[in-house]
Amino acid sequence: MAGATLATLVRRGTAAAALARAGEKGVARAAGLLSIDTLACLVVGAGHPTLGRLLDSQDPAPVDGGWTPLAAPDVGRARTDALVVDVTAAHIDELDAVHPASGTVPGAVVVPLAVHLGARTDTSGPELLAAVAAGYEVTAVAAELLGGPRLYRSSWWPGSVAGRLGAAMTASCLLGLDEERTRWALALASASVGGLLSEDVFADGHYVLLGDAAAAGLRAALRAAAGLRASPTLLDGPARRAFAVPADGSVDGGPRIVEGMHKEFPCSTPLQAVIRGLECLAGRAGRAAIGTASAVEVTLPAAMTAYISTDRVVDGPPEAAASLAYSVGAVAEGRERDVRYFRTADPATAFGGELMLVPVPAADAVELTVTSARGDVVRHREPLRLELDPAEVVTRKLGVLFDGDPRWTALPGETAGGLAPRELTRLLAERR
Repeated sequence: MAGATLATLVRRGTAAAALARAGEKGVARAAGLLSIDTLACLVVGAGHPTLGRLLDSQDPAPVDGGWTPLAAPDVGRARTDALVVDVTAAHIDELDAVHPASGTVPGAVVVPLAVHLGARTDTSGPELLAAVAAGYEVTAVAAELLGGPRLYRSSWWPGSVAGRLGAAMTASCLLGLDEERTRWALALASASVGGLLSEDVFADGHYVLLGDAAAAGLRAALRAAAGLRASPTLLDGPARRAFAVPADGSVDGGPRIVEGMHKEFPCSTPLQAVIRGLECLAGRAGRAAIGTASAVEVTLPAAMTAYISTDRVVDGPPEAAASLAYSVGAVAEGRERDVRYFRTADPATAFGGELMLVPVPAADAVELTVTSARGDVVRHREPLRLELDPAEVVTRKLGVLFDGDPRWTALPGETAGGLAPRELTRLLAERR
């Protein structure tokens, strides 16, 4: 059927929004926690050096004639430029939540957009959460239909490929587009689907690309609202051929937003479990034993090693966040939750022993083997993902990021029923 993939995405996004409004299946709670987690990452990311360079590259705009970036509240920018800044800030430290099954970071894409656009449409708290859930659903499901994490192997970044579709869905919800124009919005966003994954350095471009994807989604929804259209079959044939995925792909299962994983460490997703495992070993033998080890061997699923390195001398913070050497070094120094450690990217602080990254076809856990300076060997098996209460994880994370400030740690409870975008903007301003 013509436009079948597009129809599936709109149906899934609309259903996720309805579940959030009805308070069913934990969707609204998940959207609230995701929103606070993402905005906290954005506030922390505002201090990253990439943000200064990005702002310098943009043309100023009157505050009353554009949008004020949440990450830079003293400047005015065109609305898409402001969105690029905030999405980049939310993802720049690799702290934002992920949807592992699709290989995407939907929160960084849709939450800043929802807050910006929601504040201008005077959206209620529950409707904000519905729009976030809808955009999250479309991002994750679109990526799954186009290959999910397998896209990494062919040098496509799932977050960019599918993020523009999720942003178009979130914007369509907040602009009040009907079903037909929402399909147009996603069709227009489909026309620019893409985003290559770096194979040497991430640098600034990788992170700004995610912001560009969100801006493309916003533009697509605004154009659909004005009556513009695009082919409804771009995702049925052209995209599937471009990304080499089967033409008969289907999707099922519950709302994707409840499957998300909140990060605790400012580094790439595969290294989250590595750090947890090293923390366990450090708890038994002491952190010094990690730092003075002669060798560390890590076994990971092959699909998760596409962008992980063992480099000590790196191009900058993004590469440090994807380096096993820096994750081991961070645990040895007790700084695995410190964004400044990874931003500094100092080779002198990286682990100096032998590092071995061993890919395996499939696994549900990380296998760690640490050899001490005396030749003693200890092993640890750490699940790739722990079944934890997301509220506890987010609350603990906020406490670490903001030195236990109760104004931040209270937010997960305050947003349970949804805060209106204007209220969220005010709270962010108060908590800087």
